[in-house]
Amino acid sequence: MAFSPRSPLALAAAVSVLAAAASVHAQEVAVSTLAPPDLFSNPAADTGLPGDLWKDASPGLMRETLPKLAAKPLSPAFADFARRVLATGARAPAGVGDDPEMGGTRALALIALGEAAGAKRVMDRTPGLDQNAALAMAAAEANLIAGDDDRACAVADALSADRGTGYWLRLRAFCQARAGQTAEAQLTFNLAQQQGKDADYARLMPALLSGAAPTGGANLRTGINYALSKKLGLDIQAASATATPATRPLLAPPAADLAAAQGSDWAFLKGAKPGADFAAAARAAAPLIAALVAADAPITDLGLFLRAALTAGDVKTAQAIRGKMTGDAIPGVGNQDLALFDAALAAASGGSTDQALDRLVELGANGGAKSPAQPAAVVLQALGGALSPEDRATFAGFEAGKSTASAARLALLDTAAAAGRKGEAAVLALSVAADAGTAGPSAADRARIVAALNRAGLAADARALAVEGLLPAPPAPPAAKPTPKKK
Repeated sequence: MAFSPRSPLALAAAVSVLAAAASVHAQEVAVSTLAPPDLFSNPAADTGLPGDLWKDASPGLMRETLPKLAAKPLSPAFADFARRVLATGARAPAGVGDDPEMGGTRALALIALGEAAGAKRVMDRTPGLDQNAALAMAAAEANLIAGDDDRACAVADALSADRGTGYWLRLRAFCQARAGQTAEAQLTFNLAQQQGKDADYARLMPALLSGAAPTGGANLRTGINYALSKKLGLDIQAASATATPATRPLLAPPAADLAAAQGSDWAFLKGAKPGADFAAAARAAAPLIAALVAADAPITDLGLFLRAALTAGDVKTAQAIRGKMTGDAIPGVGNQDLALFDAALAAASGGSTDQALDRLVELGANGGAKSPAQPAAVVLQALGGALSPEDRATFAGFEAGKSTASAARLALLDTAAAAGRKGEAAVLALSVAADAGTAGPSAADRARIVAALNRAGLAADARALAVEGLLPAPPAPPAAKPTPKKK
């Protein structure tokens, strides 16, 4: 084949063009490779929720709600729901997933909800900890609670931004002291005290610096205080009253085996306060109660054990306990309590709620506006239970408590559910719950949330939130005996 004299020039030109194109392509690849990672894609746990959880969610609503979850305690069921949502590895909307502040907020919320171990897994795979204080704080706290003080101190040492705030000064003083740098630690401690005082830190840190015994016991309010308490050899279990949801998992279960639980007459379960304390005790007791029921052993307090099994989410054990509730009189459990337990069981099992709903409507009609059956019926019906024409007329007059949530927020919740925006529906529901506090939303607001989440495709979460709202109130503790007057 003959070549034109100009062929070498043409070939060179072609090579030049191809090289330029390749260079441009390489730059594009480099740019895409260097794009900020999505900080919500790393899972803290396998939750079963989809990878498109945050599809079409409002970034503004996420920015508003996630800091609430890090700062405001929730009821036990809503806390479980928040953990499940935030632990899911799912790409967040633009402006959220690529924002280090939001990545840090997500991790801090997980820690506040008792998922420090999951937050640590996320932070261990997150780049840029040395460049952002929010990410670094989440990593440091997660590692302190996990007992990895070396890693927490390494995070503090590497941080190059906003190092002068109180948190970092307190942590650096601790790290310097444990490294034997006593003079430097004393200076850093003095600077930390000028930034604002934590009374427990101010009590514990001087003891570490001087080697003297601290006044008072251990403290579990923060990861730093826990690390200090552990370093000083203080009794962590004796500090349970200072534990927060973040540090409560550090406490050992109150009964290590069935014999010990029976020997104490289940005192740790009977004495637990309603809410988060009872939920924690119920989870600790769940395998023991299941073993007791499986052995068909006698149970002296059926109502307590049924409440605990339902709170812990053990539907099979709860159904077995309910099967033991026979006869005309069950100690501590009245007809209304039975109806509420049956409603909670129907919700938890995922089966038909029609029969339980019919019974609640009957009791609510007979008991009047102050009957607990009325708000319970409203919550249970939110799962879609069918009512007869007569019952619908009765149900329409039921009281479910006053709604305290924003009407606009509830309207958005309904819209998100109808559109299938799971993440946005979850965020709106959690925003309402955070504002309601540890008691949870009113029955009216809870029913609205349950219906919306059920419609959005979050049926398991909707049922769990319904169960919490359906369980009968625990019996009041016996009145204290009056102290005899001195003669």
